[in-house]
Amino acid sequence: MNRLIVGVALGALALSACNKSKNSDTTTVERNVLIDNGAAAATTASAADQAFVEAAAASNMVEIESSKLALTKATLPSIRTYAQMMIDDHGKASTDLAAAAAGAGATVPTALPADQQTKLDALGKLSGAAFDKQYLADQKAGHVATLAKLKDYGASAPAGGLKDFANATAPVVQKHLDTLEKIK
Repeated sequence: MNRLIVGVALGALALSACNKSKNSDTTTVERNVLIDNGAAAATTASAADQAFVEAAAASNMVEIESSKLALTKATLPSIRTYAQMMIDDHGKASTDLAAAAAGAGATVPTALPADQQTKLDALGKLSGAAFDKQYLADQKAGHVATLAKLKDYGASAPAGGLKDFANATAPVVQKHLDTLEKIK
């Protein structure tokens, strides 16, 4: 009989715990939704912030996609090594940008602008030394332009996650340019 009472008591505790856990989860989810909705409603990106996010996202996307091509098409091992660094570093930058953009209420695009997609498509049609030469030229031009945008935005933007992103990313882009100079 004592075993029966203990068994019933344990069963009741288990059901109570399940119900409490379910209610806690629901409350947490509801609270998170309210916080997320409130934050989204309260924060809207300025035109300058949105333009910066779009430019930075496009830069990351083109670097990643062109470097994926370089992993298979480049003739020099140093270019393939550089390409992997681009994929890794710009992948991280994309993640960091998304977090900073969300905090600023900016939208991160998921597709390349048409002009950059056209250049990427043209690069994909090249092979051998012609691919190597164009990839390196595109990398240099892209990184010079991106570095200028990061420095300008970092110097003029109001304090916040996007400014922090720009200032933290600029030295990485400079490292990419320095590495490019060493590829022969």
